[in-house]
Amino acid sequence: MDFGSSFLYNEEMKMKQTIILFKGIYDTLDLFSDQLESAFAEWKYEIFVYDAANVEQSKSLLLELLREKKGNATVVTFNNMGYNLEIGGQNIWEEFDVSYINILMDHPFHFERQLKDAPLTSVVLCTDRNHVKYIRRYHKNIRQTDFLPHAGIELGRKHKPLKEREIDVLYAGALPIYTVDKMIPNLDVMYGLDMRELMQDVLRELVIHPDKTTECAIEEYVRANYKSGQELTPEELRGLIVHMRFIDSYATSFYREQAVRILVENGISVTAYGVGWDQCEWSSSPYLKYGGKVLAPQILPLMNDAKIVLNTMTWFKAGAHDRIFNGMLAGAAVVTDDSTYLQRECIDGKELVMFKRKEIVTLPDRVCDLFGHLERAQEIADCGYSFAKENHTWKNRAEYIIECFLDV
Repeated sequence: MDFGSSFLYNEEMKMKQTIILFKGIYDTLDLFSDQLESAFAEWKYEIFVYDAANVEQSKSLLLELLREKKGNATVVTFNNMGYNLEIGGQNIWEEFDVSYINILMDHPFHFERQLKDAPLTSVVLCTDRNHVKYIRRYHKNIRQTDFLPHAGIELGRKHKPLKEREIDVLYAGALPIYTVDKMIPNLDVMYGLDMRELMQDVLRELVIHPDKTTECAIEEYVRANYKSGQELTPEELRGLIVHMRFIDSYATSFYREQAVRILVENGISVTAYGVGWDQCEWSSSPYLKYGGKVLAPQILPLMNDAKIVLNTMTWFKAGAHDRIFNGMLAGAAVVTDDSTYLQRECIDGKELVMFKRKEIVTLPDRVCDLFGHLERAQEIADCGYSFAKENHTWKNRAEYIIECFLDV
């Protein structure tokens, strides 16, 4: 599927569906929903916004809409929002036969209960191809699963050239290690396995082999350490992976901190936003400028004033992150760790700069080279902007949803 394709629609087909969006829970997801709303409205789709901050009124209006439309509507939502709405004890989307298109921005193992109890009308779109494989393996109840990459947002303002921008390197994102404590479960023996030993060995494996997924590393540990001649059932293995999913956040945090730290310790100024950057042992460095925690919409103007937008994945190995496309659409030069998806989509040194996690020690040289050849960095920024503008906006993602799920 070409996520950058454009196409024409029959006017009658445009009007046949009402699209239901959810807002009012997370500022980041509201930002994405706003973008989809604008794109769908451009093609004359009727939009209904369920305001989660006013549940009673929203549910009443939703029921009125669904009765009027007789199921001629489609939910497009993020991270399972609204999946469990009921009427008379029955799931509302099943009751009215409404397709529930659920875009997961995080790994499916964070949504075990929600996916297990998902509406029978569910379609799940994942931002990493490994996540698609995970759902197809462990959630047979989901009728359809596919890949939908992250997308970016442009502010619509004229871009300043890199040489006039105030921020050298911008990193926007929290350090999960300082927020993951609430995710850590009981680490007693489980299925005859020592959970503390599993945690240490799997985390060590991910640090040494950072292109490996967390679920893969856990499964390898189980196969190597479980009772001879026996194995866990698929349900037991899934339960173990979900139980220990916090390891994924530790690995993400390790490489995220390493990427910023290695720049700071090499005298490169980094401006960081998000929880945790002020708690590192090296936080007092004059090359780290900590801006605190800000809402998602406030990051976009900062990117528009950054020469370089630095990204590290949330342990995605076959996907991307919206920081990449947001940075491109802000006219900045983007530097990121790679993935199999990015390797197919981009050329290192053309639309962006990619580094391998195993070779993170080369990161300062790559960044210094950009500062030392600012005209070349500007070419990368300009090329990245054109690339993202054509292929990786929320309008592109809306086109895909329309083509595959609405006009059928």
